[in-house]
Amino acid sequence: MKSISSNLKEKIAFLKLKSGDSEAFAFFYDHYVKQIYRFISLKVASRQIAEDLTQDVFLKAWQYLVDQKHIKNFQAFIYRIARNTVIDYYRQNKVENLPLEDFAEKEELSEDAMPEQIDSDIDAEKLLQYLQKLKPEYQEVLLLRYVEDLSFEEISEIVQKDKNNVRVLLHRAMTKLKEIINNSKSS
Repeated sequence: MKSISSNLKEKIAFLKLKSGDSEAFAFFYDHYVKQIYRFISLKVASRQIAEDLTQDVFLKAWQYLVDQKHIKNFQAFIYRIARNTVIDYYRQNKVENLPLEDFAEKEELSEDAMPEQIDSDIDAEKLLQYLQKLKPEYQEVLLLRYVEDLSFEEISEIVQKDKNNVRVLLHRAMTKLKEIINNSKSS
């Protein structure tokens, strides 16, 4: 959760950003670069690719703003660009699945990253293996909700689906993830 002070700073920076203030963009860059990098690194095979795509995301965002196009919510806007950048990357490289395998060595998931419904004895590497067995759409909503800690409203803006659809999608993803975990334990 954001503090009131942080939320106020973000609102002020957003107003400045609308008027083309590059320092306001720098504020948003500093505020979101780690989150966007983490989001992308969960979806690509190497750090170098994740770093390159992260830079591309912010360049695209800046260009969009320079062209004086209107945005309502910077967070949803930057995640949507990140999501589309990853999709474009995989289209250009003709890869079908969004791999997560290298994430385990990059960064550990905190124990509170996934809901309590998932057994706490599963380590991050094993959890990532289970996540890879899910459809990319399921992976994405789980990561946005439980790793990025975004609200249903924010996720719905990013994936451009109704908030209720996001809830259903997340429920289905959790159900499928639990099924995968239970099947692996019984085998």
